[in-house]
Amino acid sequence: MAGYHIVLFLDLDEIYLVQPTVSPYEQLWKGTPDTAEKLLERYDVDHIITETELSTKLLSDVSIIYTLDITDTSLIPSQLESCIDKSLLKAAIDESRLTKSPWEISLLKYSAHISSHAHMALMTLCGANTKLPLVINEAELEARFRWICARNGLSRQCYIPIIASGPRAAILHYTNNDKAIPINDPHTLVLVDAGGEYKCYGSDVTRTFPFGGKFSDEAKTIYNIVLSAQNAVLKCIRPGIYWRDMHNLVVRMLSRGLIQTGILVGHEDEIIQFGIYRAFYFHGTGHSVGLDCHDVEGIYSRKGFPLELLDNRPLEENMVITVEPGLYFNDVSIRLWTENPVYQKYFNMQRLNRYRVVGGVRIEDTILITSDGHENLTIVPKEIDDIEALMRQ
Repeated sequence: MAGYHIVLFLDLDEIYLVQPTVSPYEQLWKGTPDTAEKLLERYDVDHIITETELSTKLLSDVSIIYTLDITDTSLIPSQLESCIDKSLLKAAIDESRLTKSPWEISLLKYSAHISSHAHMALMTLCGANTKLPLVINEAELEARFRWICARNGLSRQCYIPIIASGPRAAILHYTNNDKAIPINDPHTLVLVDAGGEYKCYGSDVTRTFPFGGKFSDEAKTIYNIVLSAQNAVLKCIRPGIYWRDMHNLVVRMLSRGLIQTGILVGHEDEIIQFGIYRAFYFHGTGHSVGLDCHDVEGIYSRKGFPLELLDNRPLEENMVITVEPGLYFNDVSIRLWTENPVYQKYFNMQRLNRYRVVGGVRIEDTILITSDGHENLTIVPKEIDDIEALMRQ
């Protein structure tokens, strides 16, 4: 809500919502603001006050005022300027956002649930039994996803959806979503990374499925490598686990799969030591989810960075994170690695070229860490047989 402020009086354990002053002229264009009674009904606060009343309240008995460094402090009386501390509040908020309360978990579950149904709807739409036009654009899938979310209360997307078909599935943050899907290519996969937002709490889900409802042999091979890596992590994650160990597990599983497929050549440990796997996997394995898609991750974190920042801190109950391994046959990455004489010996170009038609595969679930393990908030099928069965409906 633009212009509103929240004030928490720690000694009273009371929350005040400060209404902005809205001129009649502004109301003419933007509408009449909610009444104090309506705001109390809608938000979990104790009191509604005006900007003028805030000054009086602060002058009554305040020794220190904690604010964010980006907070507009013009409403704070000038005589209290020396009481303002802008250094501590952000760290406290970031820490509180890392683990979720029960009501936050409820909102995150609903967001993930509806987003999951939107993903399944796209799978069905692209299945073998759906009568589609001769040309279907990625934008049509994005519109369908947004519509299903919106009609179930998720009027906003947590981030710009990624609807990447064919070779564009190898582009991590492809958001143009404006190309015709190559429907006549039997290898065509559609990678959908999208999640709706419910009452400010988001979800982050990725599924990769075959247009037409049937994985090619090459697509099936790469998909199963990624799925095996994700399943290996899901078997392990629980409180006390360090995320760097989970990322290293994914790296090993993906490297092993690429070697067994013949795309990479060499000993598994050597492939990992020299980072050769990065030709096909060049992002983190997960991140925190909450008020932001890539949410803050505790007192020393920065929003948007992968969970590797929790190197010295184990996973805890009520954290909500993603698990999202992938493999990508990205032309830029492949060229950088395979044209370097130092690394050429590690790549079997004949095998690589056979599988690069797959484009890319990512599988991403939103996970709640529980007291004895985890709960997967994502309910979209991800086993090949299950995906193909859904796409036959």
